[in-house]
Amino acid sequence: MYDPKLEKRILELIPEQGSVSGGELSDALGQQYFELWRTCANSPQLCSTYYARHYLRVDAKLPGFARLSPSILRNFLTYTRISTLPNLQIAVAEGKVERQKHRDISEKKRQTAHKLIKDALPVDLLKQVAVLIAGDVCRGMAHEVSRPEKASGEMVNGSDIDLILVIKDEDDTLREEIESRLLDAKAFYLRHPDLREELDFVVNSLPHYRTVVQFDTPHQMISCKTGLECQFIAGERLLVDEMRNILTHADIPRKILDLSEQAFSERLHAVERLRKNPDAIREPHERRLFYFSDEIWEFMLEDPIPQDHMR
Repeated sequence: MYDPKLEKRILELIPEQGSVSGGELSDALGQQYFELWRTCANSPQLCSTYYARHYLRVDAKLPGFARLSPSILRNFLTYTRISTLPNLQIAVAEGKVERQKHRDISEKKRQTAHKLIKDALPVDLLKQVAVLIAGDVCRGMAHEVSRPEKASGEMVNGSDIDLILVIKDEDDTLREEIESRLLDAKAFYLRHPDLREELDFVVNSLPHYRTVVQFDTPHQMISCKTGLECQFIAGERLLVDEMRNILTHADIPRKILDLSEQAFSERLHAVERLRKNPDAIREPHERRLFYFSDEIWEFMLEDPIPQDHMR
């Protein structure tokens, strides 16, 4: 069912009064990601304490388009404490401390986003746009694990800063000015040695949201989902109210809930398949749920899944 020799090495690394993260085990024992996860999941001597906040991602490569984030691997490496049973309460307490660290990092990145927007967009421009933050930051789950940025390969400081900018009408001049200013900010924050932040952003209009509520394609689902979950940080708040009214009147919250339930159910079944059968990781579906395409790149794995992963 699992490797007893690896189990023994894990037990030797766990403090007498404490716990370790999955990432710490990986650093100490080599990047045996799947083997480490399976051993911790199957060993009767090891307990895993989880403290991630799971949420829906829309993935065009999966049937039904729904899966959970963090992925199984990211959850293990970043949001899990491994201990023995006698130290379970210690692991729970340490997990709470780590959870607060992620909240603090999220607030730090939120403040970075505030400064970025203040510096990049003048006051008269902010009166015409609502700026919202999405991704790990709005869930209090941001991390600072160094990783390569997808396009350039440059190392960045953990979770990216995802921004959604909402404008009232389709206005090419306004859109181009916003995008130009934010592309300059993106380049500066990526390359500055004291920052190393990855900025992702999209500019959407209210007519865009009136179209995507059809909810037929992954792209439409993503726009609807992020429109509901993102948090206002700057600009014209009334535009957010109008955007959310469009989504609510189209029954999007219920549709997102249905997808979330589907994703949770599939995660539970995938964990059981992978835990019981080590060969299951060879199946594209299970492999995609254990990793995701960004992580295939991040962890420099062989046989990468095509880079069509969608948020």
